[in-house]
Amino acid sequence: MFLNQLYYLRELERQKSFSKAAEACHVSQPALSRAIRQLEADLGVTIVERKRKAFTLTEEGKRVIRWAHDILRGITELRQDASLARQGLSGIIRIGVIPTAVHLIPLILQDIRKDAGPCASAVQVIPNEDIISKLISKEIDFGIMYTDQMPQANSFEVRTLYAEHQVLAAVDDFELPLQPEITWEEAATLPLALLTKGMHCRQLIDTGFQIAGVTPNVQMEADSLELIHAELMLGNVVTILPIASFPLRISGEQKLQKRALQGFSPGSIGLCRMKDEPITTFASRAWDTAVAIDYAHAIEKSCLNPVEAVK
Repeated sequence: MFLNQLYYLRELERQKSFSKAAEACHVSQPALSRAIRQLEADLGVTIVERKRKAFTLTEEGKRVIRWAHDILRGITELRQDASLARQGLSGIIRIGVIPTAVHLIPLILQDIRKDAGPCASAVQVIPNEDIISKLISKEIDFGIMYTDQMPQANSFEVRTLYAEHQVLAAVDDFELPLQPEITWEEAATLPLALLTKGMHCRQLIDTGFQIAGVTPNVQMEADSLELIHAELMLGNVVTILPIASFPLRISGEQKLQKRALQGFSPGSIGLCRMKDEPITTFASRAWDTAVAIDYAHAIEKSCLNPVEAVK
């Protein structure tokens, strides 16, 4: 019964409503309310300050909620560990990654499996701020994100992995200047498909155009790399993206040509985790493996042909 009470309490915090929490837990509202009252009686504290049409958590209730999250997360991890043992897996690694670095994940998982043994993975492709919140709530083991967006608090451990290289790319039969570099003025005249303005990658690009004093010809904005890739391969637009965000293998006969952008100040990508948190031996080994990868070499080898090498 104690675990059920904690599940009910967690859902009550999420739903902000007794009726919605009861519905989510598939119990009646009176049953959920009784369970919360029984938990209060067992712990000897008031968790919920009940009002006529609303409720608030007391200070004691907020502390109980924090413990509830830890206990329920521990139960979930225990069940996962038992399941992994039955499947002959060494562990599970939970990663949060920004969209423009997602194609690094197969590389990381391949090395983790090689160094730490067979494993399961849970990967979330999410923005920088969501990675930080999920690290704090212990929903992921580590995050891959822009280093200048990482928290500076001592409770976080940060490792820089590589300097990001953004390039202008088009299909082979799209007419681009022949030189290996392109100016921002030249890029601004081309039909561009870019990530949306809220994404850090796009903000770096906008800064480049602003410094050059030109307005880009943006014909498409999307928060989906897959959509931009698809439009790019039709030959209707060009794009500016980090090299690592392009598919490692382009299907079909169409190939990409890439140009460096003059004077571009790229961001850097890093690995982030919480310090001094109890983590599994497997997660610790996975971190050490991920930190040791030569990402710059791997990206150049996987994403660029010798004739395309960005100077």
